[in-house]
Amino acid sequence: MNKINKTRAEVAYRHKLLATVSATTLLGLVYSTAVNAGTDADRPTVWIELNGNLDRVSSPQDPYLPPFDAVGVQNGLLSVGSLQTPPRYSVGAGGSISFQPEGSDWIFSASIQYGRSNSNKHKHQQTEIDVYINSHTIQHISGPNQFTYLNRTTDYTVKTDERHTVLDFEAGKDVGLGLGSSQIALGVRFAQFESKTSMNLRADPDPHRGGLKYFPPVYASIFFNQYYQFYKARPTLQRNFSGVGPSLSWKGSVPVMQSDGDNTEVTFDWGANVGVLFGRQKVKLQHHTTADRDAFREFAPLTGNPKYTNDHYTNSARMTRSHSVTVPNVGGLVGMSLKFSNAKLSLGYRADFFLNAIDGGIATHKSENRGFFGPFASVSIGMGD
Repeated sequence: MNKINKTRAEVAYRHKLLATVSATTLLGLVYSTAVNAGTDADRPTVWIELNGNLDRVSSPQDPYLPPFDAVGVQNGLLSVGSLQTPPRYSVGAGGSISFQPEGSDWIFSASIQYGRSNSNKHKHQQTEIDVYINSHTIQHISGPNQFTYLNRTTDYTVKTDERHTVLDFEAGKDVGLGLGSSQIALGVRFAQFESKTSMNLRADPDPHRGGLKYFPPVYASIFFNQYYQFYKARPTLQRNFSGVGPSLSWKGSVPVMQSDGDNTEVTFDWGANVGVLFGRQKVKLQHHTTADRDAFREFAPLTGNPKYTNDHYTNSARMTRSHSVTVPNVGGLVGMSLKFSNAKLSLGYRADFFLNAIDGGIATHKSENRGFFGPFASVSIGMGD
């Protein structure tokens, strides 16, 4: 185990070192480009931006609870619903390209933002209460058992994956406010949200002893109305939304500090966007559950050995639900930038909220909001004059 942990630590260290070197190299390239062109009075006609962000994800949704989950909760065991909370944060990246024809105050742009988050949770739990099973082999969570004690047990694994993509195509016009720059743009926005939850559930929530255990296992066990229930389930839950619609954005920047002679300045940046998307939200749930119930019934009349009955059933189902929806979208950003004549470095915080975008229900339709908000950093390079 120590060797595995050491290997993981070394890999993580190498990844951090590589990221640091890459970021330093990129910043150096941007600065070098800016300095070399610092005396160029002409502004670039094409801007290319690359950005990265860490977003907090707001995504309420109902958990899937198999019927045997309630039995376990009644006996003091963990509910699988507690493992189905979506990941809190997503890591994303994006880029944009904008074009402003020479001598024009119109700007045309296209951009993309992509983010992804995932989690893998495992929980094993068992109680102190046990039931002794004698002279009978059963298939339990820990494998085949004979001459053993069974505890109330759950073993749950839940894997969640979420991803989102937003595309924008805009045409804007520079409407300077006298101090700094300001741009209003009309465009089309496309958004797609996807999430998938896969579960591997095993539980023996209530092995039951109806009578008394008179003798320790080294001698014999006499029991009445004794049984165990072993459940296995592998449900998969998928939710998604795709929509497209018009958008309106307003963004600008105001100089905070300026230097003489080399077109370098620090600016305060801001922006706001509104829109409405027309699309479809879908939910798909499929599950396959098997259950075994083994019970002591009576003693054989000649040998005196216990007799058991075994009940086995399988329950498979699939549910798909789809709704057309209208999704209002609002967002905004604030930040600071270091601007050169043909390069820009920016840091800031932005948020985007899509109202009633996701069907968060299980048995019935339930529209929920989807939101992303967090810090970002970007590097922009200008080309052409």
